[in-house]
Formats: sequence, structure tokens, C-alpha cells
Amino acid sequence: MRLLFALSLCAPLLAQAGNRSVYLDIHQASPSLEGHFNGVQDGQPIHFDLQGDLGIEKDKAKLGAAFEFQGPRFGVELSADEQDYKGFHHLNQDVTIDGKTFAANTDIASALSVKCYTFNWTIRFIKPRPYWIGMDLGVRAWALDLQADNHNQLVPISAQTSPTLPIPQIGLSAGFHAFEQRLVVKGYYHLLSRNGASYAHFGADARVFPFKWLGVRAFFDSESFKVPKGSIQDDLELQLDRKGAGFGLIVRL
Repeated sequence: MRLLFALSLCAPLLAQAGNRSVYLDIHQASPSLEGHFNGVQDGQPIHFDLQGDLGIEKDKAKLGAAFEFQGPRFGVELSADEQDYKGFHHLNQDVTIDGKTFAANTDIASALSVKCYTFNWTIRFIKPRPYWIGMDLGVRAWALDLQADNHNQLVPISAQTSPTLPIPQIGLSAGFHAFEQRLVVKGYYHLLSRNGASYAHFGADARVFPFKWLGVRAFFDSESFKVPKGSIQDDLELQLDRKGAGFGLIVRL
């Protein structure tokens, strides 16, 4: 967030140079989250399913922020957002988090925070106005913080795990603008595969500017991350699926 603030101070200078635009926005996204961990995480056994074992559901979405510089040849995007999830479930099987086992036929309460950070560099190689197609290169990182506690037990158990998942971003994006840039639309598709592990990320972003400098933003984003055992790590299998829509207020400089 501090980096976004620092870049915003430079935004007026960037926007003055030629056919370029700088965007600053505040947004809120509330994606669904599904998946499981099975194996060893940070040296500790881990085994659970977010829905089937923990009953994780959406709780609240906090405000996120984004900075973009879009020029005729390239674009840069920095963004951050955060969501909270909660769950309460009666276990049908043993669950292990951070090496601690919650026995079957007990109740478990959980709280999950997900922070997502994005850096993306777009190189535009086809750009007949008002359309363009480009190559995206960057990285997206998920920082998860899971806290779980048992209920109705004589011996309380509390466990916490905080995995961070940095994911390279490689793919294509395309967009266009109309009505003197009062409408700006972009779509993207990123795909990564290695040793049986796969990651797919796609979405769309539409911006409407009732005023030349102030507009509203609506977007949809979907991610699927699958890591079988023996692909990236010999002793860890995980799958995470995250998708949903978001809305925001955007300023163009």
C-alpha cells in the first residue's frame, strides 16, 4: 500500500508525457474460494478441504487499491486486495493443520484471511487504435492466514498456518476504448504449466467515465491453481480456485 501511495505522487508527471494515462482506483472484490491442502507445508503435516472440512464461506471484503500506467507501447499495473472468510463445521474425518490433528466428530471454527498482490507488465505488440493486443509478464502472490480452533472438547486445540503462494503471470491481454475514452475495456488470459502443475487466470475489466477524470470500474477475475504431489513439491498436493466480481471508483490523470 505504501508503494501505491508513492507511485501516486509520481502519477501527474507520468500522465503529462504524450498519449498516456494513469489510473488510481479503490475497489472491493468478494471472490469465492475453494480448495484443499494435503501433505507437508513448512515442515508440518497438513490435510484439509476448505469447504468439506472447514465449511469456509465469505465473510467480508476489505477495500483494495490499484495503480496503473498505460502508454502506447507498454503498461504497468500494481494492485492489492484482501478478503476474510469464516467457517464452522462438524468434522466427518480427521483434519490436520500445522501438524495438529482435529479428530472426527468434533466441531471446528476457522477464520481465513487472503491477501492478493499483483505486479503486471504489458508489452503491446499490436496496437491499431483504438484496439490493442499485448503480452503480459508479471507475478501474483496469495498470502493466506488460516486460524482454526476446536469446540466441545476437554482439551482445546488451536492451529495456524500462513502459506504464501507466488505465481508467475504469463499470457495475453487485449483491449479497446471508445467514445473519446469514456469507455475502456480489457480482457486477459494467463496460463502456466510445469511438471504436471497448472495455473489458469483470466478476467475482464470495464471502465466507464461519466467525467473525463472520474469513473466507475467493474471487473471479473477467475483463477485455478492445481499442484499434484511430485510436481513442484514431492510431499504437497494443493488445489485452490478463486473467482468473483468486483467494483470500484477510478480516477484518471
